[in-house]
Amino acid sequence: MRFQIIAPIVIGLVALPVSAHSQSGFSINDALKQAVATNPGVGEAAANRRATESELRQQQSTLLPQVRVEGRWGPERFNQNVVPAPLGNGNWMNGRAASVVVRQLLFDGFTSINEIWRQTARVNAAAARVHERTELLALDAAEAYVDVTRYLRLITIAEDNLRVHRNLFANVQARFDGGRAGEGDLEQTRERVEAAEATLAGFRQSLDEARAKYRRAVGLEPVNLRTPGRLGGMPRSKDDSLARALQFNPTIKAADSDARAAKYAFDSTAGAFVPNVYLEGRASQGIDSDSYVGRRDDVSGKVVVSWDIFRGGQDTWRRKEMAERYIEGTMRHARLQRDAVESIDKAWAARTLTADRISALSRQIASDRKVIVAYQKEYELGQRSLVDLLNAQNQLFNGLVSLISTQGVAVFADYQLLAAMGELIEYIKAPPPADAAPLPIKPFGLFPTKLPPVLLHAPESGPAPLKAEIGQPVIPLNFAPTNDGGKRGARDQAPGFTDRWNGVDPTAELVEAAANWRALPH
Repeated sequence: MRFQIIAPIVIGLVALPVSAHSQSGFSINDALKQAVATNPGVGEAAANRRATESELRQQQSTLLPQVRVEGRWGPERFNQNVVPAPLGNGNWMNGRAASVVVRQLLFDGFTSINEIWRQTARVNAAAARVHERTELLALDAAEAYVDVTRYLRLITIAEDNLRVHRNLFANVQARFDGGRAGEGDLEQTRERVEAAEATLAGFRQSLDEARAKYRRAVGLEPVNLRTPGRLGGMPRSKDDSLARALQFNPTIKAADSDARAAKYAFDSTAGAFVPNVYLEGRASQGIDSDSYVGRRDDVSGKVVVSWDIFRGGQDTWRRKEMAERYIEGTMRHARLQRDAVESIDKAWAARTLTADRISALSRQIASDRKVIVAYQKEYELGQRSLVDLLNAQNQLFNGLVSLISTQGVAVFADYQLLAAMGELIEYIKAPPPADAAPLPIKPFGLFPTKLPPVLLHAPESGPAPLKAEIGQPVIPLNFAPTNDGGKRGARDQAPGFTDRWNGVDPTAELVEAAANWRALPH
């Protein structure tokens, strides 16, 4: 009997890492690369970056000459009350005219230049958010991967714990039938069996939720996962991690670019208080048009100056608005820096302090096993009550649950620290999205220009792969015995789960049954 209590949990914990680290497994780095390559969230952020760059190109075009061609044709009539009356006065004529106007901006108070710099900062912010989205999606995939493997291990020990309690219940039942145990011991053992079943059901529900999160992040079924271990090559100190986070964290970089964009928006408002100067060339030709009979040719080249002297205070208030937007951006940047410090502190504490807790839990579990062996002997001799033995078994189970959960927290903390530093994608050697790169800067602070593309049709949904096929789920290899002597997997005990995947759609049956019920006389 003593072997039946301890052996299942010991064997389960020893055998689990062997099966988890199968050679054909899908590693956590594979899952992260799959998530980065296929999750639509990355494509969404990348499309926003490209759209923002198109806004920059629009603003750059304001520095180029603007050419407008105009043509007119139609009946017109003019009547001038002068003496002598001009030729064609009061008659209807089919006039036609054509004109070309070329306008080049010479000076606008540097509004256009500052707007170009503002759009450039917005593009860099959008590029940083592509990097940010990639890091966050990879972190979500890592969390889902760790949770799935953790709950698979917890289900294993929960099944073993349930098996132990059932064996204890069978032993107490035999004692009760033989008159060597009271009804209180029997009901106490029955209650512990039911509690073990409830715990197992809770772990299975949590596993379902973790698998759902894994499917959303990775786009595949959580099949052949391997229990991940701690990462090597991590920063040696928290200060080093913080310095790298302040330099490479994409959220901070995006906030810094947003603050720069707000500063350029404020600078651009100064152009509203100075005149705008243009160079304009105009050529026109008309026949029987604009009060002239016959052909008329006009050519002119002029310097045009325009200045809005007063607009009701709109420009002054807009400058005030942009000043406050700039303050808002700088405060957001400072707040996100503090958030980065907090993330580094939490991740570093989880990495370092959990190591001590894991050691303490390992020693506790070793002591709990010895206690169970001793209590089993004393229970057989009548020196210990059944409650003592059940409590010792529960203490061992709780220790194992805490150990597995703490190990998962420690592993996830490594990935959390890398994501807080903005180096998770680089660490797993996944190719970064091309749209995550900022704009290159040429000498004298200039940016390269591009020819505008010609789009005749609506674009596709995006570059493949944005969608990943979801395969069929695989039943875990952890099997629990049934009352009829057979075995069934953890999934078989969840009613209705397999119906979602085996092609069975109960909707038609429900509709037919409802129709039959309504047809019955009431």
